[in-house]
Amino acid sequence: MGSTNKRISRIHGDCEESCNNKNVHRGIQVPQEPLGTGLPGSAYIYDTTAQPGIPNNGSVTFNTNGNITPAGFVTHVPGTAPIIINQTGIYLITFEVFVTGGPFAFSLFNGDNQIAGSNYGGNGGSDPQNGQVITTLNASDVLKLRNIHPNPTALLNTIVGGTLVISASIVILRLA
Repeated sequence: MGSTNKRISRIHGDCEESCNNKNVHRGIQVPQEPLGTGLPGSAYIYDTTAQPGIPNNGSVTFNTNGNITPAGFVTHVPGTAPIIINQTGIYLITFEVFVTGGPFAFSLFNGDNQIAGSNYGGNGGSDPQNGQVITTLNASDVLKLRNIHPNPTALLNTIVGGTLVISASIVILRLA
């Protein structure tokens, strides 16, 4: 029994030491960035209109800015296609288009350059098509979603149960 009491006493002694902040490892200090610079952000931008006959290399337009956090994370004028990136970083970008007819294909572009791995398409019907990519973007880059199929492609807007359905949307997440 004496050794048990001694063991409890040692544990208690160690606890007292760490509880009094003696010999406590503080970890590695991480440099702090000034508030408002390099912060992760997100943007949801969408469209509720029909877009008939988007030509080859034509851009999808978006008529509504949803949540953009922090304010100024990206710049987009409702009713237009270009989305201006305001922070350099690594981004996850997802998009969805509600295509009618087909075949069809869409891809994300940074300026005039197609973003590798962002081209998605299908054989037709009236179905949503999703795409996603992780890419590095710089401040002032201009992002667009374009039809890359040789034929014009139509985006559908429809009403389901009295509710207007989104014809196109894009989500932009800054990861780092």
